[in-house]
Amino acid sequence: MAYAAYREHPVAVVRSPIAPRTTQFHVLDVTVCCADALRVRRSIAACAEAGVVRCEPLLHACSSQESDAPCVRLMIRFPTARYAEVLHRLIECVPSGEIGRLMSWRDHLARCGLRHGH
Repeated sequence: MAYAAYREHPVAVVRSPIAPRTTQFHVLDVTVCCADALRVRRSIAACAEAGVVRCEPLLHACSSQESDAPCVRLMIRFPTARYAEVLHRLIECVPSGEIGRLMSWRDHLARCGLRHGH
């Protein structure tokens, strides 16, 4: 099986000329077999400013995977400018998986229970 991916376009950020330039981070959920998780983590670690911030074992079998092997959901944090590189690394190192929702770093923190994303 190949990757299932859904593209969401990042929101354009308008910066004031006097405001300091800040890096906009996003988080991408990726579901892969447990056996492939280490390979993904190593590949993402080699990408500048990107990394796996959370790894959740899934207790049920993934219906989208080719086998009934246990799966994990990796949450990968990266700057917006590295989006294509992160996707390329994922597809290159793991033959199948599921690419989930792309969300802002603030939304990810709020989803993890941190009030107002702080």
